[in-house]
Amino acid sequence: MPVHTTADVAVIGASFAGLSAALMLARARRRVVLVDEGLNRNRFASHSHGVLGLDGVSPDEIRARGLAEVLAYPTAGHLTGRVGSITGSAGAFIIEGPEMIRADRVILAYGQRDILPEIPGLVACWGITANACPYCHGYELADRTTGLLVSGPGFAHQARHLSAWTDDLVYLENGHPVDDPGALDRPGLRRVAGRVAQVLHEAGVISGVVLADGAIVPMQALYLQGRFEPAAPFADDLGCAMTQIPAGRFVSVDMFQRTSIPGVFAAGDLTRSFASAPAAAAGGNMAGAACNQDLLGLLPPPGGA
Repeated sequence: MPVHTTADVAVIGASFAGLSAALMLARARRRVVLVDEGLNRNRFASHSHGVLGLDGVSPDEIRARGLAEVLAYPTAGHLTGRVGSITGSAGAFIIEGPEMIRADRVILAYGQRDILPEIPGLVACWGITANACPYCHGYELADRTTGLLVSGPGFAHQARHLSAWTDDLVYLENGHPVDDPGALDRPGLRRVAGRVAQVLHEAGVISGVVLADGAIVPMQALYLQGRFEPAAPFADDLGCAMTQIPAGRFVSVDMFQRTSIPGVFAAGDLTRSFASAPAAAAGGNMAGAACNQDLLGLLPPPGGA
């Protein structure tokens, strides 16, 4: 198949990180093309919080605004669809997707995919009243009876963390031993043993959970730390070094958002364990600027200052 699009940089993913990277490149008058399916990680949330100047605006609206800003530059383009593969090397990457693209550099910004426990009713509440991040959703869900669904060690820390948003916390042990009982000895915290078998809700608004023995535990909000994985395989396909932690894996990058593969940069949730829209945008900003400098031969060698 012939190459239909030639670009200085192809950015895979067009949410906070990808758009920020593309904006920097377009302002440097680089030919940049964004490719994505529109399946951003935070599409389940109705509002995005903690984004300065845009607090409370929906992720879809922020994305639409950002995309319009990028495409106002004449050297920027956007292709909607799934990328099938990325091959080649610095100066000659080939991206097979909605069109074939030849690019000198690639920025991976396709984010992570959340892997939730297989509990009936949970998916319907995700991003509404069941969440991972209290900084994103805690203010709106504050002062309610709140559950913390345990999935492994370290959740005593999470219980202390949530004390800023609720003084009525249900610590759902979910079959996992308590790693630090002393840390859970505080007013307003109740420990509940037994596996969680179902989440009760109406249109995503949680009312309680059902335990394996049939007992119902009422609550109006739920936090959990699920696993995550890269939303696409391209970092692995290209041979990029990865960092593995108990919750999942992400692409290893240096201070310039460079991966271990020359010519390949990465930004956003794909490069970190903590999901944050502003942090993703900041990483994209750096990736775009550093990628432009790399094209000019101005970046120090990997491992340098």
